[in-house]
Amino acid sequence: MHVRQTILLLLLLLGVAFVAGLEKMRRVEEQKLGAVVGESRKAWISSVKAFWMQQGARLEIMARDRSNGVEHVQKILENDTNWAAETWDERTIASFSADVVWVYRKDGSLFYAKAVTRKSELSALPVPVVAIEKLFGRDQAPHFYFPLADDSDGLNMVEVRGMPVRPGGNADSKQPAEAYFFAGRILNDNRLRESMPPGDNEVSIQPVGAKSSSATETSQMRYALPCRDWQGRDLAMLVFTNENKALSDLESRGDRVFLIMLAGAVVLFILLYLLLCRAVVRPLRLTIDALHNEDVSKLKPLLHQTAEFGELARLIRDYFEQQMNLTREMLERIGTERALRESEEMLRHSQKMEAVGRLAGGVAHDFNNLLTAIIGYANLLRQRFAQDPAARQHADLIHQAGDQAAGLTRQLLAFSRKQLLQPKVIDLNTIVDNLNRLLQRIIGEHIEIRTALEAAPACVKADPGQIEQVIVNLGVNARDAMPRGGLLTIRTVNIELGDADRTEDVAAGAYVAIEVTDTGEGMDEETKKRIFEPFFTTKGPGKGTGLGLATVYGIVRQSRGGIVVESELGRGSTFRILLPRVDAPAELTESAPVVAARSAGAETILVVEDEEIVRELVCEILRGHGYRVLATDRGTEAERLARAENGRIDLLISDVVMPGMNGGEVARRVCELAPRARVLFVSGYSENDMADQGLGALEFQVLQKPFTPATLAGKVREVLDGAGRMKDEG
Repeated sequence: MHVRQTILLLLLLLGVAFVAGLEKMRRVEEQKLGAVVGESRKAWISSVKAFWMQQGARLEIMARDRSNGVEHVQKILENDTNWAAETWDERTIASFSADVVWVYRKDGSLFYAKAVTRKSELSALPVPVVAIEKLFGRDQAPHFYFPLADDSDGLNMVEVRGMPVRPGGNADSKQPAEAYFFAGRILNDNRLRESMPPGDNEVSIQPVGAKSSSATETSQMRYALPCRDWQGRDLAMLVFTNENKALSDLESRGDRVFLIMLAGAVVLFILLYLLLCRAVVRPLRLTIDALHNEDVSKLKPLLHQTAEFGELARLIRDYFEQQMNLTREMLERIGTERALRESEEMLRHSQKMEAVGRLAGGVAHDFNNLLTAIIGYANLLRQRFAQDPAARQHADLIHQAGDQAAGLTRQLLAFSRKQLLQPKVIDLNTIVDNLNRLLQRIIGEHIEIRTALEAAPACVKADPGQIEQVIVNLGVNARDAMPRGGLLTIRTVNIELGDADRTEDVAAGAYVAIEVTDTGEGMDEETKKRIFEPFFTTKGPGKGTGLGLATVYGIVRQSRGGIVVESELGRGSTFRILLPRVDAPAELTESAPVVAARSAGAETILVVEDEEIVRELVCEILRGHGYRVLATDRGTEAERLARAENGRIDLLISDVVMPGMNGGEVARRVCELAPRARVLFVSGYSENDMADQGLGALEFQVLQKPFTPATLAGKVREVLDGAGRMKDEG
């Protein structure tokens, strides 16, 4: 017989037997047993729960009422045990149906204990000291039990409820607890029976896992309430029982129906078992084992059969073979696509940041030329109108606006990694420690600053002023993320990155990490992707330029480091700055001696600057200090002037990036014609960009744009006197 015919016959026999039995049971028991038993049990269990909640209410009221108040905190801190004895005396304890109270100090030591009965066993709460504070760290107030030694009353349990004692007098406030209050009552069978209302209800304390010995257990309504210790483990069970005669009568009549159905079901299932074992169970078991273990060899006994199970076994075998091949191909494709997506995303991000950086650097360079003229001419106006207060005030405002714009361009150059750095070996521990007080004044007293510095030296090679700017910018960013106060943690740590830890910006190697962590609002993933873009800000209008983190990014990248950001909404942010570690000792910071150099002279200076407004300003300043000035906007003209002077040029002042012949080529040709000439480059770019101009072994100095007339005059005098000359290594 085939499987289909066998299953059909068995289902017919099973259906007839069960339909007859279920119909009989539905007619006899559905209305009476279902309605009476269900509603009766539901109502009884509800009354039991309400009774037990009422029994423990006074204990909870005492724990809450007797643990609140400023006076409680003060007396506990003063260790006033006499006051405690008057406050929690035997009468007060008994009035709340309690037997014992305990009061613990904040450090977990016992301040006061009072027991109405069995004092020796209840002198201290049987909870480890280290766990007391943990009990109050949960969402609900502590409510637990612990056992006492058995006596004539049987098994004894102590129910304990607790509340924190807080300074503000409110146990539910968020202030830290100064003490912990516990109230307890002893439970045993006799006391529970006395508290039960009249009726057929019974209550007792039974060990966990104990079985009822009642002969009429099937006619009882029974509800067990667990008694758990402070760790949540079951110690005993409060068992409530109730004899219900109506339930017993209904169950006895229902038993007869079930016995009849049971006898018929046994006979039916014996036959069903024998048939299924032969026709269905064994093939199904082999099929299930093969599917669970993904092992087609288990189907070997079925593969030769011509019935349905044989065909199913062959289909499963073919399916597994196809699935294995398909899975292998899919895994290979998924791995390839994932690697390709990650590479494309990293490339797009790198290209975007590089493009924005080039744009920001170019804008800052061009803007520096304008600012040089604005600041320079503003200084000249201040000198010229020194006796005219109104005109001088206007010149001062122009100069102030120019300084603010210069600060903005410095941030753009920092982001584009084109600012002039003065790297030296520094210890980041010293930088963070020295910056702590200044940072506290900047971000305000409502934010707590904590530092965790690496025990070993944390030395890197970087510009100390720029690193300080990085920490200050991150601190200000954290302040804005914590408007209602919080915690700012600054940590330094030496780490080693392996090949598995390397990222797009950070290669494997030894690093020093500065971790700046706040407890503020955090960021979502979309915001994290854009935080280093210039002019991107989440602050309101007029509250930020969007250059703070862009500046941080530029400084760190120019210092050959990287940044890792970790943040979640509502859980704060961590900015991890990674800088390459060096083994050399930190260099001492020495201030250069102030020398009153003469600012005037009679030397010949050749000025090469393609921006006319800047060139005219430089010439006017130098002529005002007595120098003989030659000026041009092109390199070829500068070469002609140098040749015409027959080597009598003392100083070449040149821009670096110019159309046609760049500053490096101009300096090389002028120095060939005038060997004694010194070189001063005036540029908005950094030394690295100057090195790209091919200066070779030429000695030169750099003056960063924008500058003031006094700065230019002092630098010119310094270069002519031969102080602090630099040499490009090519």
